[in-house]
Amino acid sequence: MKNRWILFFDGACPLCTKYQTKISQLSSNNVKLTTVDLNSHVAKSKGYSNNKLVLETPEKVYFGFGACIKLLSKTKYSWSTHWVFRPAVFVGYLFVSANRKLISKLL
Repeated sequence: MKNRWILFFDGACPLCTKYQTKISQLSSNNVKLTTVDLNSHVAKSKGYSNNKLVLETPEKVYFGFGACIKLLSKTKYSWSTHWVFRPAVFVGYLFVSANRKLISKLL
């Protein structure tokens, strides 16, 4: 049986939408990923805001960078979740999350 994960992302952000589409394509076969817009009633009823990525797994709820790392761990880029690479991935995550609206306009 597949693990069911729910990814909450900002559907109003073009960069976030591209990320969720790409991560859905990359996820491994043992994970069933469902995506939900953070602007939806479902997300709001859970108290999630549209400024932070949220990943619900059967074991735990991950926010922001933790959600990003957990998602990457189930893709062909799982090597980037190793402790050696995490600082660089963290800095990249901080930069992109702080500037996502500007980056979206440039894309």
